[in-house]
Amino acid sequence: MNPIIVLEKEANNLGIKVGWLSLHKYTPPSASSKYKKIAMNLNWHKQEELIFQLAHEIAHIKNYDNCNLAFYHALYASKERIEKEANIAAIKLLIPIFKEMGYSNNPVTFEVQDKS
Repeated sequence: MNPIIVLEKEANNLGIKVGWLSLHKYTPPSASSKYKKIAMNLNWHKQEELIFQLAHEIAHIKNYDNCNLAFYHALYASKERIEKEANIAAIKLLIPIFKEMGYSNNPVTFEVQDKS
């Protein structure tokens, strides 16, 4: 089971379009709640982060986050809350996927498991 494929199916079920683009290696992904679209970066410099990034961007749309960039970046407290909520929702999306793959949801043992 590929977590990216599972997340893409979840996005599709929610009416969210996911696009994979070849961007600069430090260009982060982005989501539009208004248009229900996610832009992911195929060249991201830390490939191991792509699974969480996709779940995080799906969470922004599921949370109906309105990311007016000027307002969003001007108010750190607002940005921090939005990002925290997206992180929590992303983890909730990922836990059942990884449990189905045979990983434990025990935070002490999860990190040391190797399912390759």
